[in-house]
Amino acid sequence: MLTNQSAWFKPTQQQSILFSIQSEMGVLSVRSLCPETDLDILYGWVNESYAIRFWQMNGSRKLLEDTYNMLLRHPWAHPFVILYNEQLIGQVDLYMVHTDELQDHVNAGDNDCGLHLIMQPPRQSAKGLSEAALKTFLSFYFSMPEAGKLYAEPDAGNEKAILLARKVGFAFLKPIKLSYKSAHLYLIKKDQYPFF
Repeated sequence: MLTNQSAWFKPTQQQSILFSIQSEMGVLSVRSLCPETDLDILYGWVNESYAIRFWQMNGSRKLLEDTYNMLLRHPWAHPFVILYNEQLIGQVDLYMVHTDELQDHVNAGDNDCGLHLIMQPPRQSAKGLSEAALKTFLSFYFSMPEAGKLYAEPDAGNEKAILLARKVGFAFLKPIKLSYKSAHLYLIKKDQYPFF
């Protein structure tokens, strides 16, 4: 069980690249979220029409800042960003299932995690980039010896997120009802790695 802030789950140097892959599309990397450089970009994303319904973080920049500062201090969750050729294109919140209401819907092991993903606006993205970005994050996650199973619970109405989960290899488990949404529960295991 992860009993403390291990190096992979709670990186301390926010600007350091933690994982990088040279794909056919270019260089994709993962690092910890850095409020000073990333929040203005994320604030724009969460207030776009494609994200408001599903991400539920639209509103004041202060709300966003407080939320991510709390996540950066949280012992069982952490925000990461995905870069494409050094440009921010996605953001992932990773959390331990045993500390979340998702634990009521799965038989999770101590090191099993869940994730939430937001990508840059579709008009800014190249074809296939969301898939490559999520595969990069999964490769980062599963490269760590501590990593358990990984769950995704996209909103039941978020067809793009559901399609993306399936494209990268998540298996559909069941529909679930969380306190803040109706979702489709997906799972991917370490034996489905590597992706590149």
